Amino acid sequence: MDNGADQRLAASSTTEETFRTFCSLLWHGSPATCSPAIPYHYRATISVTTTTPSYLRIHQGPRTTAASKNNYDNAEAIEGFWQAFGDATGWRVAPSKPRSSAGLKLLPNVNCDSLADPSESSPSVTQNSALRLAESATRLAEQLIRSRESLRQQEMELAARATIISDADTRQKLADRIGQILANAAEACGCDAAALYLLDDDTQVLNTRAVYGLPLSRLEDAPRELRGSRGDLEALVRNVVTVDEFHAGGVDTWSSPEPFQAGICASLLDDSVPIGTLWLFADEVKAFKKSDQAAARMAAAAISCELSRAAASREQKAQHKRAESIADLTEWQHLSLPTGNELAPGWRADGMIESPCQHAIGWHTWDILPDGTIMMAIGESVDPSLRGAVQAVVARSAMTAHSGYRHSPAQMIQRIGDSLWQTNSGDQLMSMLYFQIDPETGDGSFAAAGSITAMISSRYGYRPLVDGRSESIGVQIDVRPATGSFSLLQGETLLAFTDGLSVDGATQTFLGDCLRTSMAAADKNPLAAIRRKMVDRPLTKERGAMTLLRN
Repeated sequence: MDNGADQRLAASSTTEETFRTFCSLLWHGSPATCSPAIPYHYRATISVTTTTPSYLRIHQGPRTTAASKNNYDNAEAIEGFWQAFGDATGWRVAPSKPRSSAGLKLLPNVNCDSLADPSESSPSVTQNSALRLAESATRLAEQLIRSRESLRQQEMELAARATIISDADTRQKLADRIGQILANAAEACGCDAAALYLLDDDTQVLNTRAVYGLPLSRLEDAPRELRGSRGDLEALVRNVVTVDEFHAGGVDTWSSPEPFQAGICASLLDDSVPIGTLWLFADEVKAFKKSDQAAARMAAAAISCELSRAAASREQKAQHKRAESIADLTEWQHLSLPTGNELAPGWRADGMIESPCQHAIGWHTWDILPDGTIMMAIGESVDPSLRGAVQAVVARSAMTAHSGYRHSPAQMIQRIGDSLWQTNSGDQLMSMLYFQIDPETGDGSFAAAGSITAMISSRYGYRPLVDGRSESIGVQIDVRPATGSFSLLQGETLLAFTDGLSVDGATQTFLGDCLRTSMAAADKNPLAAIRRKMVDRPLTKERGAMTLLRN
């Protein structure tokens, strides 16, 4: 400052005047240093026109979030450590945001004690040692924050009734929503803190799952015993209970979980079943109103809805995955079935499966064996569930594996039965009919196990071939199939079908008439005629059929 400034300070009679003069000098400067083009006191006049809007304006005050409160708790503990670090080492960390272990700078620590006693102002450790200690402490602080955030998210998983939430973003959002509900409830009731406690499976203890206005270290505390917790017990019975003063009469009979003066406890219900309690705490004695009780009940209901939705979302995802798996199995079954085609000159095969479920428990196939023989097979599991579909896959895979070498129909049935027994997956009962036909002569043989029926029809009539009353595969280790031989003449059709057709009213007479009419009309697809006849009949059980036409 110049001499004029010193005179102005000397002329000030009081400390207040001196302070005002000093501030004026800092703001405006002295006459010698200020530019003459700039006056000491500059006043600008701005014309402002206030326009009243014609629409409704909504003002929203500052929001208190649970996340900011928890971050404040972490920051308070960490800043306390850095103050102790400066007092112990004589060095302080240069301010930087965010503070990280990379690029830390240390400055000498100066406080009131060192100013009073200059002999203590020198650092007690070297700068390099203090820097290594500060970097290690910063990494520990970062790990502490991450661990507490992870603990908060895991508590939300446990709060969702042990639901495994694989998505980290989903866990974070659930924890934030629960924390926001706690913050809003505390603000609505005029309280300073809130905590969520959930019962264990044995309803013996209460575990802390979420907090607001309390240190996150509360999540690490041991569970509270439900026995003796008067406030929680009364809330579980009465839905909500208010305590204007915990220490009324000098004794705390409410067993408050936290050292506060007053509080509200509301029960959390899941389909009318208590699952925990919500506590709202106040630092001072408070006379709660009915509106506070209603707010606490609404907050408890909102938390219950969030937890139920998280559990239901996980179940829906599991159901969706199961549906996708069933859809994949269904698609594989559909693609693996052969389409109607001509196996050999004058021999045409066709098949169908109609199931009331997404999956099918039956299958059919045909092929030309290495010796030139026509092979045809149709099978169906006795179990109508998804397990039966898997058993059908095992049986068909076994038949494909055993078709590459010489065998008889009875040997094929036995080998499939052995494969089912070797899987050791319980009762795997299977109905199956296996044919071998010489395309030159039309002579064939078969082996039948279970309820599959077969018949031969022509334009003149039909004759039964297999009655479907033999023992299923898997009943015994040694399969006892029904065997026989037949001849398929020109103009005749071999039909094999499961009992699903019979259940829906397709008797042998009905099927024989359909085939006879189709053959008389020179229809080369007799199976389509059967399907047209049954299109109006309800599908109550899976229908499977296979035809072989010799024309």
